[in-house]
This record gives sequence, structure tokens and C-alpha cells, in this order.
Amino acid sequence: SGPLAAGRRAALLAASAWLLRACAAGGSAPGAADAAAASAADYLSEEAFPGLHVVERVGGGPKLLLHRMGQLPTAAGREPTGADLSLWRSMAEARRGLEELLHIPTPEPLQTEWALFDAQGRRVRDLAALRELPVTFVVELGQWMWPAVRVGFEHTAAGVKGEAPAVLRTLSLRPVVFEVRDFITEAEAEEVMDVGRGQGLHSSEGVLTTEAIAQRTRHSEFRTSKQAWLDNGLAPVIKELDGRVANLTRVPASHNEPVQLLRYEEGEYYHGHMDWTELEFYPDQREVWVDTHFGHKDRLATVFWYLTDVAEGGETIFLKHGQPICDMESPRGGKHTQECEGGRDPDMTLCEKGLKVPPRRGTVLLWYNFHPNGRGDRNALHASCPVGSNFTKWSGNKWVGIKPRGAQAEWIDDHPAIQRHGWTGGSRSGPEDPDECDITFMNDAAEAADVMWYSPSTSSFQKIRSVSAGGSTSLQSYRRHTFQLWTPSRRSNKVTCQRGSMEFVLTSDHRLRRQAGAEL
Repeated sequence: SGPLAAGRRAALLAASAWLLRACAAGGSAPGAADAAAASAADYLSEEAFPGLHVVERVGGGPKLLLHRMGQLPTAAGREPTGADLSLWRSMAEARRGLEELLHIPTPEPLQTEWALFDAQGRRVRDLAALRELPVTFVVELGQWMWPAVRVGFEHTAAGVKGEAPAVLRTLSLRPVVFEVRDFITEAEAEEVMDVGRGQGLHSSEGVLTTEAIAQRTRHSEFRTSKQAWLDNGLAPVIKELDGRVANLTRVPASHNEPVQLLRYEEGEYYHGHMDWTELEFYPDQREVWVDTHFGHKDRLATVFWYLTDVAEGGETIFLKHGQPICDMESPRGGKHTQECEGGRDPDMTLCEKGLKVPPRRGTVLLWYNFHPNGRGDRNALHASCPVGSNFTKWSGNKWVGIKPRGAQAEWIDDHPAIQRHGWTGGSRSGPEDPDECDITFMNDAAEAADVMWYSPSTSSFQKIRSVSAGGSTSLQSYRRHTFQLWTPSRRSNKVTCQRGSMEFVLTSDHRLRRQAGAEL
């Protein structure tokens, strides 16, 4: 209360009124490509975004206003929290102050630390930068996430295609979806498809839930496309687009998976699914829990490439578009966030209700599979609608992880996620785990090889380590885990770990052969 509070309230109401007028016209944030020219009022929303907080520096001085969950004061029903930069003598003190004022929870084991960014998604690492920037963003998940703000809002992201910027236009707030046009040229699209044809396309498969395994569900019951995995070494265009995706998301390319190239023929589809792992549907699949770091290493974002125009069908549909975030104040998620009033799973097989985005060649969609607080977004459920008569749809998934692809973890018996997501597979401590196996690779080829492990959660191979020519390496794994050895020139056959100890030799003709036993 008092004159200062009244003056602040009046200023905030004026800013809110300006933003509401801007909402009607859509448009982009003034000076969005220049972080030093940005304003907090440009980024405040009618909606709340859990884990994304806008930090406003008032009048060029040390006073801060903290807009929790990036929401307009009029929509939040509360004034922003005040803070004084001059009281913080180091970045460590600033972090502690922001954690307390914004109620940022202590990270769980394997969870990334929160981070501070400018309006262009660059990390703010020191107090001097915080004192100079007019607006900064706290993202509890620890990686940059473009604020959606409102439908029609546009970010100008600098330096995406070389020196050229890209414009991200908001299509949806629930879930957060952006459209970026002219991201891929026609020539690049043709080249990517040619690389895929050269690799050969195969029926698409993923990781079946525990229930689906019990019911003997076939992959073809929910997806009928063909796919090929394209890594950067296959062609310069794949590497170029990988870097371009990193420039767009502001997440390092080490977090990117290889491209999953997809081809849909007439009538082919992919029913409703998530790109992140809902652990409660894998209650006894230990490798999925370890692979995803108990929910903290997963697909943060999907950058979906449209490589062809499709005149009929083939839309990407977000089936829960506009639904509320269930139990928004819960920072961790869990089974209790699956449903709430107004938040229900629709029929996964229908392409009728939801946000439908038709294929447009060269355009990419960027959507976030997680909320900024690190919770998986239940509203990110999406599908590919059946392709119309006499048409073919080519597209690509480029998944961007919360952590680097090679980040490893081990089982933690008392991890909080075990209770939250309903693990039923028992404890690792005590007797020997019947699913454990030890596997050794010896390299008799003339060149070094990378040991690649097939990740169930991402449906792609990930590099575990390298083994030099003439060398060997051993690792502990789990039954049914699949491996390959990759050299710059060739890939070996696949082998699967079984209980106990196993040894394989990579021969000069790039075949993995089992020692003292038959080849798998």
C-alpha cells in the first residue's frame, strides 16, 4: 500500500491495457531481435506458464518486478513481487534471492538446475548482465523456451539461417506451438528425401506401454507410416539442418536426435501419441525409467519438418488443444495430473476436434512437450491425420532433449518419481537384478568404432562410448537392450544383451560375432 505501490499498480494496469490492445492486432514484440531493447510488457500473457517467470527491471535502475508464470497482473489477480538488485553482491546471491521470491523448488536427483535468459534465449550468467538487461526470463527446466504470449505473437530469432533471422509465430498456448515458415528450402527438402530413399524406409515402430505389451498390441494398430533415421554423417544437408534447429531452439546440437524421416502414403496415419515418456504407462520397465532419468531426460521439444505440400489430409492435429493444465501448481506432475475438469483424453483415432495444421513445404512446427517447470505437458498429445487420395506426405521429426543425448544415469531406489508415477517393478537393492547383463565389445576392425545403444524412449540409437581399433570395452546393461557398432564407413549388425555376461567381436567385415556361442 501507499503512494509507491499505487503508482506501480497504475503503471502495471497501463501496461496491461497496452498489451490487451496489442493482442487484438497480433504482431510481434517491439525490438524482439534485440534483447537490450525488449520490454517485459511485450511478453506478459493472459495465461500462466508454470516455471516461466518474467523479470522486469524498472526504469533502468536496480528495482525488479517478478512476474510469476509470465502472467499479466490483471490476469493473475496479484501484483508482481518486488526485488532490489543492489542488495545482491554476486550471481549466487541473486539466484538464492530469485529462488525464494519465485518459490522455485529444490531440484530432484537427476533434474537440471534452473537458468536465466535474455529475450533472445542467451544465458545470463553474471550479475553485470542482469543489471543491464531490461527483461530476463527464469526457466525452471534449465533450457530456453520461447514464451508463447498469445496466439499470433511473433518472435524474431536472430541468427537462425546463418546470419538471417527466423520468425516464430504462436499458433497455440495450450499446448505451446509455433510455426516457422521457409525454414527449409525446396532444394533442401528434395535432398533430405533423396537421402532417406537411399537409406531405405521401414515400418515405423516405437516403445509399447506395459498395457499394450500385455494386450499384444501391434504397432500397425496406431501408426502406419514408413521411416528412416538420418544422422549428420549421411549428408551435409542433414548436418546443416541439425545446426539450424539448434539455432532456432537455442538448445545445443548435442541435445538433438537424428532426424526421423517419415513417409505417409494415401490413407496412412499416426493416432494420438506423446513425444515424451509418461512413466506411469511403463510401471515395470526399468530401462525406460533409467533412460529418461526418472522423467528428467526426455524430449523437451519437437521440431517437425514439412517436406511436401499435401492438398488433402495429412494434417498435424493437437487433440487436447485449449484444455487446462491439470493441477497447475503441482511442480512435478504424476498420475494425478492426467485428468481434471475440462482436461480429458479424446478419442485417439479421430482427426476432428483440435488444432489442425496442414502440411506446407519448408515450414516447421516447434512445440514443447514439457512445461517450463519440468513437467510433461499432457496437452502436447498430437496425431497425424490420414493422407488424402493419391497424395504422399514426407515429413521429419527432429527431437531436442532436455539433456545431451549421451547423458547416463543409474537406478535410484528412493527417487521421488517412483511414488509419483507409480513404479511397480520392485527395488534394485538386495538380490541380484535378474534383468542385468554385462556386455563386452572387442574391435578387430581396422578403424575405431562407436558403441551405439538403442534408446527405448527415443526409438533411436545413442552413442555410449568409443572403442579403438584393436581395443575393447565393457559395460553393464539390461536384458533386451540392443547395440550396434558404428564406424565412419559402416554399421554392424544389431545384437541384444541377455542375462549374464556376453562378449562380441567386431570382425574386419563389420560383423558382430559372439564369442563362444552363436551370433545373435
